[in-house]
Amino acid sequence: MKTEPLDYLLSAVAMTLLAGLSLAVTALFSIWMSAELLGGYHVLADALLFLLLFGLFSSFFCRLLLKADFIRHGSFPMNDPVFRWWKLFTVVYEFGRGALLPFTTVFAKPLVAKMFGAKIGNDIALGGRLVDPQFVSIGDEAIVGQDSVVTAHTITSGRLILDPVVIGARATVGVNVVIMSGVQVGEGAVITAGAVVPPKTVIPAGELWGGVPAKKIKNLAAE
Repeated sequence: MKTEPLDYLLSAVAMTLLAGLSLAVTALFSIWMSAELLGGYHVLADALLFLLLFGLFSSFFCRLLLKADFIRHGSFPMNDPVFRWWKLFTVVYEFGRGALLPFTTVFAKPLVAKMFGAKIGNDIALGGRLVDPQFVSIGDEAIVGQDSVVTAHTITSGRLILDPVVIGARATVGVNVVIMSGVQVGEGAVITAGAVVPPKTVIPAGELWGGVPAKKIKNLAAE
């Protein structure tokens, strides 16, 4: 993946601004409240507050990038501005998501994904990782299994391909499944554990798929 000095500069500036803002707010809180209320324990509270603020500010920054339409789906050469903004978004997202890990229970995972741009339905179980949340949609009552990976980007032949991933309502993605860019999983479909779903695969509603690469096994509706 082509990385230029400007990419490092943009990432460093963004991280510095986000960390500085988080540190400033944390310092104000510590002076006004936590040091007085918590005594010697305020250091721990301040550290947790810093991480929380850094995660929140990072999500706000990422949403601004999306709002400005700096990142959109399509196929782009390495010198395209979209590629540069996508790299910046990814860096901020990974650091922001990491900062929020102490607060990210299994119940909070969908909320964190939504903060960074994912379209998340109601009552979903999200045990896996969304690499490009801004291009991922998950329908109501879907299950994304533990340690699965959903990624909406592919880098090949000197191009970045950003293609949305859609997981339909009540679909089940098994543990350790890899779902690649452009995949569509229909309502009520099931992907077995350890499967790898190649780019642009369309899994119709109510079907069972599995394997590497994933292929149809049977119709679930027939049972």
